[in-house]
Amino acid sequence: MKLEEKINKRIKEIEEDSRYQSGLEEPATIDINAPLAMIQLSLETELKTLKAVRAGLRKTAKQVASGYHRPVCPKCNRELHPETNGVGVLDLGGDGKPYELYDADLWKCPGCGIEVVGGFGQGPISVHYLADFEAQIKYYQKKNLLIKNTG
Repeated sequence: MKLEEKINKRIKEIEEDSRYQSGLEEPATIDINAPLAMIQLSLETELKTLKAVRAGLRKTAKQVASGYHRPVCPKCNRELHPETNGVGVLDLGGDGKPYELYDADLWKCPGCGIEVVGGFGQGPISVHYLADFEAQIKYYQKKNLLIKNTG
């Protein structure tokens, strides 16, 4: 399959994704005049993000349905509820520089409003030496869904 065919196929997949069909989110704008390698990188980054968000949504529902207990607020004695799926957590190294990026879930207490981030999955969605690392960080920043973990 030619690169151009792969790109067109990926664009179609993104357009058919339920997040975009529901109007919750707009797909990234792709500059069709950019070099093909840049377009491919942009599409691959978007695909990784979509997969991470989709996995996060399934994970939370699956865990609760299979008997995992929701976190409980010790102050209010109430179960926390999933507030936002697909929150980016950027782990900073000892030198304060970005090191790893995780996709996680934000939980909130309906009583006092305390928030906790959990559901990090099996590992990071990107790390500092990968080509898509900065683009992944920018994706979460653009959505105001990036939390920096200083350790």
